[in-house]
Order: sequence, then C-alpha cells, then structure tokens
Amino acid sequence: MLTRLSIKNYALIEDLTINFSDGLTVITGETGAGKSILIKSIELITGTKTDSSFIRSGCSVCTITACFECKISEVEDFFNNYSIPVENPILVRRIFENSGKSKAFVNDSQVTMSTLASLGRLLLDFHGQDEKYSLLNLNSQLEILDSEVEDIKPLLKKLSLLQKQIESLHEKFEEMNLSESDREKKIDLYSFQIKEIEDARIEINEDVKLETELLKLKNAEKIADLAQRIISTLYFSENAVLNSILEAKKNIEILNSYGVDTSDSMSLIEQAYYQTEEAYREIKVIFSRTEINPEKLNTCIERLELIKKLKKKYGNTLETVIGYRNNIVEELKKLSNYKSDFEKLKKELESQVTHLQIVCEAVSQKRKKAAQIFAQSVQKKLFDLEIKNATFEIVFKQKDPSGNGHDVIEFMFCANKGEKTLPLKTVASGGELSRVLLAIELSSKKKNDRTSIFDEIDVGTGGKTGKRIGEKLAELAQRKQVLSITHLAQVAAFAKTHIKIHKETKNARTYTKIKILTKTERIEEIARMISGETITKGALEHAKDLIAASAKTR
Repeated sequence: MLTRLSIKNYALIEDLTINFSDGLTVITGETGAGKSILIKSIELITGTKTDSSFIRSGCSVCTITACFECKISEVEDFFNNYSIPVENPILVRRIFENSGKSKAFVNDSQVTMSTLASLGRLLLDFHGQDEKYSLLNLNSQLEILDSEVEDIKPLLKKLSLLQKQIESLHEKFEEMNLSESDREKKIDLYSFQIKEIEDARIEINEDVKLETELLKLKNAEKIADLAQRIISTLYFSENAVLNSILEAKKNIEILNSYGVDTSDSMSLIEQAYYQTEEAYREIKVIFSRTEINPEKLNTCIERLELIKKLKKKYGNTLETVIGYRNNIVEELKKLSNYKSDFEKLKKELESQVTHLQIVCEAVSQKRKKAAQIFAQSVQKKLFDLEIKNATFEIVFKQKDPSGNGHDVIEFMFCANKGEKTLPLKTVASGGELSRVLLAIELSSKKKNDRTSIFDEIDVGTGGKTGKRIGEKLAELAQRKQVLSITHLAQVAAFAKTHIKIHKETKNARTYTKIKILTKTERIEEIARMISGETITKGALEHAKDLIAASAKTR
C-alpha cells in the first residue's frame, strides 16, 4: 500500500507531500490541473524512463519519494535477492538532475533502473491509457488463473521439483554424451595421470619431512664439526666443562666441612653436572647419526623435484594431488562404464520427462476447468460495468513441459456481439481496457498488497455506467488500496478519500496544488463535477444524494 508521496520540483509542482489511506481514493480536478503529473510521478518511482524536461523551470534537481507498506513474501524475496535491507515501510526515492543523470534508492541502498522496475511490478498495478504494469502480461494472467485453481500448489511444487531434476539429468547426460574419440582421449589421459601419481607413492606432508631432511644432508659436514667441538668442550678438552663442574663440586664440599651451609649450592651444582652430562650424551648421538652421504642427498633432491612437479600439475599440496587422483579414478570408472551408465541415465531421464508430462496434463485439466468458471465471472462483472455484449474467454496453447506446466494462456476479449475475440491488449479501448482489468481483479482470488491505479477508467461513459464503475472500484477497495483519477461525480461519490488537484498562480508563476477534501469540500467538488464552475443548489443536493447512495451500497 502506498502511504506517502513527496514531490519536489516536478513540472508545476514545487514541493508537496500527500498521505494516502487504504480503501478507495479518487483524484479529481479540472483538465490540465495536474492529475497526469501525479500519476506520472508515481510511475517514475517505479523505474519509468524519462528525460529531464519535466524538471521545474529554474531548478536543477527533482526528487520524488514514496513510502509503501507491503508484507507479501515476494517483496521480502526481492530484497534478499538484491541484498537490500529488509525494512517495512519501504522507502523508494528517485533523484533527477537537469544534466540528464538519474539515481534511484530503495531503503537508502542505490539500485539500478531495472531493479527499481522489478520492485515496481510488485508494488503497483497501473490500469489506464498507457499500460505499463498491468494484468496484460501473460505470466501475470497465468498467475491470476492459478489463483482460481483448487489444490494446484502441490502440483506446481511437484512440477518445479521435477523440472530441476530433469535439468540436472540433462547436465549429466550432456557430460556423458562425448564422442568416442573424446572419451578415449579422456580415458588415456586419466589412466596416465593416475599411474603417474600412484607410481610416485606420495604421502601427505612428505614434502615437509623431506625439506627438513634435505637441510640436514646439505649441512652434514658442518653439523659433524660443530658436534665434535661441543663434545670436546664438554668432556675432552683440557678445560672441559664437566671437569670444571667436578672441581667446583669438590670445593663446595670443602666449604661445607668448614661449617658453611652449602646444601643449596651442592644441589644446584649436582643438577648442573647431570644436565651438562645429558647434553653431552645427546650431542654424541647427533654426531653418531650424522652422515655425509652425497648419494642420499641426491636422492632427496630428486624426490623433492618429483613432488614439486606433481604439485605444479595437480594441486598446490600433496593432499590436493591425492584428492585429484581420487576424483579422476571415479571419472575413469564412469567413462569405462559409459554404456551401462548412459542407458541407465537415459531411462531415468525418459521416466522423469514422462512424469513431468503427466503432472503437466493434470495441471492443465484443472486450469481449463477453473478457466471456464473464471471467464464466466469476469463476463458477469463486465455486464455489471455496462459492457453488455462483451465476450471474455481464456484460450490455451501448449508449449514444452516446464516447471509451471505446458500451458500458455491468454485472456481474450470482444466488446461487440458477433465479433471475434482477440487478445485483450489489442482490442480494448482505453476505458474498456480499464474496466476489463477491473472485472478481472474483482473476479480473482489472488491476494496481493499491490496498489491498483486506474487512470480515467470512466472515460467515454455516462451516469449509469459511472455509478457501476464506482460500485466496483469500492468493492475492489475492500480488498486492496485503489487510486482512481475520475471526471465523473458518480465515481467520486464512492471514495473513502477524495483528493483534489488544482492550479494556483502567484508572483507570475503557476503551481499545482493538492488537497485532501473535508466532507463539506467534497460535496462542493462533486457538485462542481456535476454543474461546472457555477455550483447550483440543485448540484449540491445531487452531490449529497450521490454520496449518501454510495454509502448505502458499500
């Protein structure tokens, strides 16, 4: 539901804000007052393309901002798909510069015009002379029909699932459907690669271990030399560390014999001796294990080069290389078992396609049954709207089975008895088209929060027809928000909210003004619509009667 619209510097509008309510809102005013400007501004915040010529003279920027309350799941899905913050109310803003640049924002996130147009189709339905977002779209017509079909949702869900399964099977089928030469090439390649990896007998983290071993082999002479020097320092040299510690230990014992408490010192010197002795033994082991082995060094280098080659070809780590080998082993099995797997997949695909066709036919039968009832309902509503000789029907054509069935449906219309029905958008006049779309919306069980906007639905009609149109607009407005531009008092009388658009001239400039009418002002405006600028007493009484009569029918 559209709750607020703010317009700055658009054509004759300098700065105005309108707060909309639920139910039926009618918009009236003299020809040229600016009713079309209001509708155009609403179109612009739903992504309509335009140039900068409409920006108010003397101004550099035009801004249009709209606020919507909408809680349908499709809108929430839209926000999630486009990574826009999910907020309610929804704030939509467009900024136009006289340089020709235009920007759009949804909940303060900048979006493209195509994104804004997608959101617009979820928020608004325009019905008028220039059809932009209406029920003429074939997909929309199918959605409307499906809302009339009993227990169709489980079948459509099944169709969608079957379609995804078939698409997945097709992908597998295409992957398998190689030429014999291509298959043989892949078998040869995978066989070679598997043998190359398996012959290497690699282990995870083997390269890390080899790098450490290589470092020791490269420095074997230095390691042995340093170990010998450490051993000599600790044990064999003239001033060996262990001998010095033993000498110190004896001197501490002598101190103790002189009555000095050296127990702590003795404990520490003994620990030092044992730890130094342990270090000496470990260095001896290192020395004994150190070997200067050029052959082993070359073997280690060659092994690392082999591993480097495998990682370059099959992955950055040995774990990745082993994983690649496991994958192509499975692929090789599939290629080797191609014939049996291909036939099995082919049968599975044929089975799923047959199942899809069966479900499509079941959906189609339900749709055709509902289409007859729905067409009759629309035709009755058209009769009520004073298109007495109208014919409305739904034609079915068949397409390839898919996730929404195999039906292509189209709403067909004829306004005159004896004439051929043709696609609705090609045969209905502007006023007729709006009334047909109103009849469709009234007949539909499809629930949505979209605001319906009817631009001069009553064009070319008179009093009795106008009253019928007003009744049906009010009926639709019990289910959703409806905005209607009208020139007929009979239609305006049914409004819950009445907005008047008029022009004012001040300081040699013209301004479009908008006002939500009070009860008294509303009577005067409807009287003006009846009698013209000179409002007679009779017109005032007639206006009161129209309002009172419309209240009784609601």
